[in-house]
Amino acid sequence: MGMKALKSVGRALGDSGAWKKLANPTVSRGKTAWPKSNAELENIGVRFDYDEEVTQNGVVYHKFQCQPNAGKISASLKAWREKHGGTHAVMTTILVRKNATKSEVLQAVDGALNNVNA
Repeated sequence: MGMKALKSVGRALGDSGAWKKLANPTVSRGKTAWPKSNAELENIGVRFDYDEEVTQNGVVYHKFQCQPNAGKISASLKAWREKHGGTHAVMTTILVRKNATKSEVLQAVDGALNNVNA
């Protein structure tokens, strides 16, 4: 079913053009690929930290860890963060095909976020 607080993440990612940062990340392993600004971090409530490239069935994917942000975030995300061990707890893993299209990125993100339970 997924958490209500995560429903707008895909839309924010698509509307801002930031989906390109997931299709072709430029950050180092362990660094946040999106969102970047403090306002976005608080507004969205989660961040996507780049992990590594993985290959599944001959297809190369960029692997991201979705983690809750620190600071002012929605009550449901704050509760999840406190229940699961803080800002370094992984809510879900997102696999984005290398050089993916906008729709492929958004589908991967929405699919992964739908698996997050409170």
